[in-house]
Amino acid sequence: MTHLSPTSLKWHALLTTLGDELNALDASERVWLVRQVTQIETLQKELDTMFRAAGGASACAGCDGTCCGCGRHHVTATNLLAYLLAGETPPEPDFSVTCPFLGNSGCLLPSFRRPYNCITFFCEILEDRLDDVGRERLRDLDRHLRAVYERIAQRYPLASLRGLWIALERAGGGHLLCSPEQDVVE
Repeated sequence: MTHLSPTSLKWHALLTTLGDELNALDASERVWLVRQVTQIETLQKELDTMFRAAGGASACAGCDGTCCGCGRHHVTATNLLAYLLAGETPPEPDFSVTCPFLGNSGCLLPSFRRPYNCITFFCEILEDRLDDVGRERLRDLDRHLRAVYERIAQRYPLASLRGLWIALERAGGGHLLCSPEQDVVE
């Protein structure tokens, strides 16, 4: 990561650009995007329910955020679009820590708006607490969730699961959202 490394100033410029591009979408495209984001939120809520039922909160408290501290570049354009489509602003990231959305009391993002890598990660402790049906349900939810994220990324390549800053770096900047007829980067 070089010139596009996250900073607070770049974060605010990114949100403004993303909001402007979202507002420029035609109504049918916006409806399509809302449907995709709604599916993601529904699936992620179910994953969070499984996480909590497996004792995730206490297990994570015991490891003091070791896994969550690895999320520096996990947030995607899709995660930010969910906020913007709801007329909300995402929490202010702190780019000086290992994960910019990890606060003193845990993740600043609600479970239904967390990055794919974060919401689908079940450590061995949690997976061992699931029965065979639960583990199969976890894999099924993961497949469905990945498919929705990938459907969005097919339409908007910079919304890939690589993470927004990594995707921007690899693409060299450019539009975050573009219609299928546009180039990804001008």
